[in-house]
Amino acid sequence: MLGFRVIEGSLGVELWPIDSGVTLYNGQLCQEATTGMGPLAAATGAADASGLQVISGIVVGNDAKVSANDATYGNYISGVTTAAAQNARDYRGNSANFPAGDQKPKVYVERIGPQTLIRGFVGGSATVHTTNITLLTVTTGGTTSFVSNATQFTPVANMASSYCRTGANMGIQEISNDTSTTTEGNTIAFPQTIAVGDTFVRVPYKLGKSWMNINTTSGKLGMWINGTVLDATNAFLIYVKSMSLQKAGEETIDFYFAPCHFDAVRA
Repeated sequence: MLGFRVIEGSLGVELWPIDSGVTLYNGQLCQEATTGMGPLAAATGAADASGLQVISGIVVGNDAKVSANDATYGNYISGVTTAAAQNARDYRGNSANFPAGDQKPKVYVERIGPQTLIRGFVGGSATVHTTNITLLTVTTGGTTSFVSNATQFTPVANMASSYCRTGANMGIQEISNDTSTTTEGNTIAFPQTIAVGDTFVRVPYKLGKSWMNINTTSGKLGMWINGTVLDATNAFLIYVKSMSLQKAGEETIDFYFAPCHFDAVRA
């Protein structure tokens, strides 16, 4: 489930050199760097107003004849700088701006824009890919609130969602109006009474305008959505179309990045 992928609205696939000293994985969000394509870093500032990164797209392949593979993160390729390292490569023939004699490592990037619908995996850690979002078991029920063990993030009122995994409300999600990690509340009630023992998961997103940040794993940035933060002061602005939260370890959201994240001239 690691990595991002385009659901609809692709702007085409381009071949790009890799920035020096960088490793890029299939499914990784990326941006133009000093000498080629590099990974997208976590946002800093509201709508990344401090980082001011311009998102290029998602890595979908590379020009190695036989791709290197990581058992956890999948296919990858690393940039090299010396002539000897380039000449030692076993690579596929190039095209477009790169003639066959250009042996530097390259990636195929699927370009995205504000109207590109993207699916991303929601993880329960900023750095560890195997940590799932927290399963919540109800200890005190109701219809407009419940009490459970602590969720993996601190909610902001009307900016998070609660999804029922088991119980009379199974499959239903509602926007939360609370700011507590243990006592969930809703303006719109769940249709059925929430009982002790029912299970839920909570995520720091809602349908429509939301804030989102990505993982901060060293060397593997931009591989999943960080489900542990709801912090508009350091986040990408997104528009959520749908969420799939029914199965542990396979939680995803389908979303669009806001247009500002593709604007190279914003202040």
